Amino acid sequence: MARQAARRRRARSDRLMTRRQFLSTASAGVAGAALLPLTAPWTAGAAPAQIRGSSLRILTWSHFVPAYDTAFDKYANDWGVANDVTVRVDHINIDDLPARVAAELSAGAGHDIIQQNGVIQTTLYYPHWVDVSDICEKLGRDAGGWLPMASNVAAVKGQWYAVPEFYIPQPIMWRTDLWKQYSLPAPDTWENLRTAARVGKSKGHPAGFAISHCNDANHNWRAVFYAFGVEEADPSGKEIRWDSKALRDAMKFSRALWSEGMTSEVFSWDNVSDNRYLDSGVAIYIHDALSSLRSIQDSNPTLYNNCNVGVSGAEPIGSVRRAAVVDPTILAIWKFSKNVPAAKAFLEQYGADVKFSLTASKGYNMPYLKGWYKKPMPALGSDPKVTVLQDWDKVALVFGYPGPSTAPAAEVLSTFVVPDMVARYCHSNDLEGSIKWGLGQIKGIYAKYKS
Repeated sequence: MARQAARRRRARSDRLMTRRQFLSTASAGVAGAALLPLTAPWTAGAAPAQIRGSSLRILTWSHFVPAYDTAFDKYANDWGVANDVTVRVDHINIDDLPARVAAELSAGAGHDIIQQNGVIQTTLYYPHWVDVSDICEKLGRDAGGWLPMASNVAAVKGQWYAVPEFYIPQPIMWRTDLWKQYSLPAPDTWENLRTAARVGKSKGHPAGFAISHCNDANHNWRAVFYAFGVEEADPSGKEIRWDSKALRDAMKFSRALWSEGMTSEVFSWDNVSDNRYLDSGVAIYIHDALSSLRSIQDSNPTLYNNCNVGVSGAEPIGSVRRAAVVDPTILAIWKFSKNVPAAKAFLEQYGADVKFSLTASKGYNMPYLKGWYKKPMPALGSDPKVTVLQDWDKVALVFGYPGPSTAPAAEVLSTFVVPDMVARYCHSNDLEGSIKWGLGQIKGIYAKYKS
């Protein structure tokens, strides 16, 4: 008990460490250290005896469904007790994950298992991650295979360098009471949502989409852009396809949606601002993950009962298609990890425990494994409000569409070119100037990766 208490105190202490403190510590450490060779043999399917008495460190985000952090910490601790491994889980803000991962690589030290969430950089980091193809192939065989986007975000050149953990859908969360009160058209097209935002704003209930440097802004505006026919690259991922009539149509719609139906606060929003906005009772709708709904389920049951999730066909249709853009989440093992066998043993068990992940996250953590889409799904099939999410596997898209999630596509995502391009147009009303700036950023990024 004393050892467990000490571990909990260390974990709490680590959660309080600021990004600046970590980066200072990392830069003063062993920056540039050579990667340690892999010395431990591994056979998928059984935790090796040699891990007993060892330790394992896991870095992950502070989940937007807080109960999941509690459940995951217990899960990891229970696994550690069963395998005689001291497990420490450190949670940090989602926006700090990219910098923390970069700092650990620079230092050549840190956690054994690290998470990437939303901003996925497998194509950048894979030379420094352990090949986990044995685990992923076994998980796929046992659960009916992987959704196509799983290998898109976790594999490079046919080899798996991360275990797909879950993805996060972003449905429309809309107020059924306000829809009825204002006699609004069904929210199943983007044009109807533009009408709802305009009417809602005139009644004191604007809509809310972040136009800022956060994951929400990246996936929200890609959902709009793709729905209007925008393509990032060709199917090979090498040819840029941004410059198009579709881009201009999407930009015009995006500015109109903001100017008619939102307020300027969206330019400074972070990843939890839309959750707070829904909770405030002001928003007529937002476009966000299920956590925004779960956050009001107990604290504001009246508002919860007046909110609906998603529309017929999952996402609203634009002038070309429906586009359900999701945030992927993956788990990888550093090559410099001092305990690769334990890290792989943990990921093999956790990766297969989809029921735990779905149930503990209240339906937030959507699986990449096809076999888990048999209805009713855990945590989703028994709740009429969220049953639409059971079909998200059929519509889910990730950045880079219709090409793969390449290294340049990941950099376009991580540098927030899309929301910045929208923001420039909103502020300046200069369509071609804003597009010229955005295309310049995109072309410059892709040029760096030309062989």
